[in-house]
Amino acid sequence: MDFSYKAVNRSGQVMAGTLQAPSQAAVLIELGRMQLVPLDVRSERAGSITASLRRSLSLSRALATRDIVALTLGLASLLKAGLVLDRALNILAATSDRSAIRTLCTDLERKVRAGSTFGDALQSHQHVFPHYYVTMVHAGELGGSLAEGLERLGVFVERAAAVRERIVASLIYPAILAAMILLTVVLVLTVVLPRFKTLFDESQVQLPLATRAVLALGDFVSAYGWYFAAALGAATVLLARAWRNPAIGPRLDLQILRARWTFGLIAKTQTSRFLRTIGTLARNGVPLPQATSVALGMLQNRALLAAAREVHERLKQGQDLSVLLDRAAVFPKAAVQLARVGEETGRLQELLVEAADTLDREAGGTLDRLLSVLVPAITIGMGALVAALIASVLVGILSVNDLAF
Repeated sequence: MDFSYKAVNRSGQVMAGTLQAPSQAAVLIELGRMQLVPLDVRSERAGSITASLRRSLSLSRALATRDIVALTLGLASLLKAGLVLDRALNILAATSDRSAIRTLCTDLERKVRAGSTFGDALQSHQHVFPHYYVTMVHAGELGGSLAEGLERLGVFVERAAAVRERIVASLIYPAILAAMILLTVVLVLTVVLPRFKTLFDESQVQLPLATRAVLALGDFVSAYGWYFAAALGAATVLLARAWRNPAIGPRLDLQILRARWTFGLIAKTQTSRFLRTIGTLARNGVPLPQATSVALGMLQNRALLAAAREVHERLKQGQDLSVLLDRAAVFPKAAVQLARVGEETGRLQELLVEAADTLDREAGGTLDRLLSVLVPAITIGMGALVAALIASVLVGILSVNDLAF
């Protein structure tokens, strides 16, 4: 993968170029070997569906995730090189080619020069930086290790975004494929079949059962298709309202969490974000109960969120994290076991991050296996449906031709 970069050499000159590396972190390591202080590192991937989607989404937001990653890692590199915080922010503002980053860095620099801590300055931009980000910066400042904390934070944000993008990218192709085949079926039923219906009516021949069934289906779709679509839309709205209902939504979330057809993907992906946030915050010096409180914001499934809140409350009473995760009975067993080992060995923070990595790998493997079956199944199933529709029409045409002879 190609990455473009901007960096400062020992003489203070800004340099730009490209490097080929497997990840952004590898580019930063290589720039360090070249004795360059990175200011901005960006992937040059283009032409793929996901890349174009990311570009479209970034236009609708002031800052995309990749901008936050580049800003965080660039600031960490400048601080590790010995620059003071306000000077580092000034350099990032001067060298960035995005107006949103320049405006942000300039405002942060102004607040820092006025005597504000970096964490407090970030807190005024909560629409850009999430709560866990600000908390980790506060912890780094209190512990006197802001540069190291920012470096870990940048890697954390980059890895979380990579997992999220991988899931979205994996689901794009099956969704497009299913939509296109469904559109083809609707066009066959509503556009193609009516043209042959006139021929069949004029022939006054007894059509085969398959042809009559397809013609009846076409008539139904033409006559009631809009009503069916409206009913489906109304059902979707009612389901969405039920989902938001505090009395019904959590029970639906629990059923989905435990459903076999989800293959544990929801539990694994959300638990991964939850544990990775706790581990990263704890490594930055945040106490475990406070880290757990911040990590609650990473959970969307309300069944998991309720269990995590119970874990948080009992952590404040001094109970072990692994025992509480096990007692909740909704978190993956692999995460519970690694948390228990971490507590026994005194390496809880590291093993929580390792547990998150393990869950991400398992979720990725499960998703790959599902897609390897789902895509051919959709292709074959929908192709067979279209072939059956066409075959039924051909059988009817042949029956008319037999009568003519």
